[in-house]
Amino acid sequence: MNIVAFCSAVGLLCLLAAVYMYRKGKRVTVKNDTDSIRGFDELTEAVRCAVNEILNTDLDGSGLAPTEIRKKKRQQAKLRLSTRQACFGDTGSSEYLKEYIKELLINRLGINEATICRIIPFNESGSMSATELFEYMYMIYRRHCGIHVFGRMVKDHAFNEAKSDDEGRPVYSIDEDDIRRAFSECGLEPDYTDMLDTLTQRCYEKLYGHDVADLLIMDPDIDGVSGGVGGCTRIEYSYLEELMSSGRDVGKKINSYDVIYCVYRGRLIRMKFLSFGREETLERVVKNIYRYNSKTTLSKRNPVLHASMKNNSRIVVARPPVSDSWAFYVRKFASTDARKIESLITDKNSDRVIALLKSIVKAECNFVISGNTGGGKTTLLKSLIGYINPSYTLRVIESSFELNINNLYPDRNVHVMQERGDFTIYDAITASKKMDTDVLILGEVNEPKVAGAFIQVAQSGSRMAITTLHHETTQKLIEYLRNALVCEFGLTDVHVAQKQVVDSVSFDVHMVHDVTGHHYIERITQIIPSQKDERYELKDIVVFDTEKKMYRFVGEVSSVLPASVREAAG
Repeated sequence: MNIVAFCSAVGLLCLLAAVYMYRKGKRVTVKNDTDSIRGFDELTEAVRCAVNEILNTDLDGSGLAPTEIRKKKRQQAKLRLSTRQACFGDTGSSEYLKEYIKELLINRLGINEATICRIIPFNESGSMSATELFEYMYMIYRRHCGIHVFGRMVKDHAFNEAKSDDEGRPVYSIDEDDIRRAFSECGLEPDYTDMLDTLTQRCYEKLYGHDVADLLIMDPDIDGVSGGVGGCTRIEYSYLEELMSSGRDVGKKINSYDVIYCVYRGRLIRMKFLSFGREETLERVVKNIYRYNSKTTLSKRNPVLHASMKNNSRIVVARPPVSDSWAFYVRKFASTDARKIESLITDKNSDRVIALLKSIVKAECNFVISGNTGGGKTTLLKSLIGYINPSYTLRVIESSFELNINNLYPDRNVHVMQERGDFTIYDAITASKKMDTDVLILGEVNEPKVAGAFIQVAQSGSRMAITTLHHETTQKLIEYLRNALVCEFGLTDVHVAQKQVVDSVSFDVHMVHDVTGHHYIERITQIIPSQKDERYELKDIVVFDTEKKMYRFVGEVSSVLPASVREAAG
């Protein structure tokens, strides 16, 4: 009996070991057809399970040859990295992941020309949602027209034309009717490739991308995207439900997660046909989109964060309770060719204005570009850098990498630094003084200490210093820089501080844009210091005539500046 029991125990242990090894190395096979998948949500879940299964497979116990195991481990690591980085603006990771999903759809989930319309009714456009139609049309355009899709769609279907609100004011929006009309008018022929790309995109954005905002965020023609910035908040709902419970229609109210805007060539366009569908989806997008270059984690203690994506887009995210809803802002800086100043300054007499700006740069004058957010300051700055002496060294300092100077001017001696952790912009400015700096380019003056440091460098640290600020008038700009020197650098005499400012900055170029997206230079103002004391004179050299849409030269440049600048202004 002892021998029999022993043999039985050994046999049982061997059986358990065999079962364990089998389960450890086995793959869960997904049925190779879509009969059991009844809709898009089930397909998306099947893709999620397939990807997770591949990532969690223990290859060491698979029984494969060592060389094959190493190969599959490399593939597994690449897939894992792509799932983490796709939402960071990493085009390589997102495209790799989409191709992987497409392969799963075809080879493991049985998607083909006969089954794809069971998931999305491509053969009946009237049964497709506006979001599906938009993304389907997007894929058709991309196959025919290349990467500049949204711009071509706007051109073909006049998506950027103004509509009127109840009071006759111009507003810009794209609604479901616009999408259906555009799809019916689209003269490009679709094929199965477009259908498969659309289904792949839909699966990708739901699982790893930015949901319905994904194509907008990654489109090179779009300047910015924001979500969760409008609609009723959760706090309002409970109260509104009571007010509207007497039979009024409450089904049409707009939630914060229904609101998505994009900026195209300076025009803010409401994408009324897009919605995240529920707050949890918007929350997921907000929690993921900022993580590439973030210094901390979004939380109740840190409810608003500034960060950037891998493609240098600027990110701002906000969350309750500080924010009334989950919200994100994406501002991109690569949507226009910044080297072509003629594409930014376009109105009558623009050639003379451009000539004046070129002469200011070539004369190595210190200047600032002022204006509101989105006014075109950064684009103008990048354009003007092209006129700096090519033999000069450029040191660029930013709160986060946005200017992209290295990519625009790869042949220049350019070194770019950003603040990170305990290393501040002020530290970077201080370091630049020891880096053979000819020209200091400060992406933005965003705090008094930085403002004071900029003036110090402009006085003695380089041949030329350029920056951007947000002040509406030149007088306010001078007062801000003056007060920064007093507050942060121990100057006790306000008059001395003011003289340092007016002696250091020669011009204020003020950029604006209107609701139609029209960018223009509102004025170019020269700051003329007194030779005796801290007093100064402000002289407008150029002003923009908003009625006639033209630039007027209204003043002469002071004789203290080089003749080339005076001639350009004359």
